[in-house]
Amino acid sequence: MKKHEVHVLKTSRGFSGSMKDDLAKEVEVFLNRKSNEGYEVINVSFTYYHTSELIAFVTICK
Repeated sequence: MKKHEVHVLKTSRGFSGSMKDDLAKEVEVFLNRKSNEGYEVINVSFTYYHTSELIAFVTICK
């Protein structure tokens, strides 16, 4: 039986760059690290919380 994990990554509105680009880079680094540890990516979704935060929900399994 595979063990599923859900991780939440978020970024707030900042002065440098866009929230989408910043969070996309953070998610990419996170997924590369987890992939190297043997995890499989199940789903990645992004949503805005109000207008000040962008949240990524990442589901992985091993």
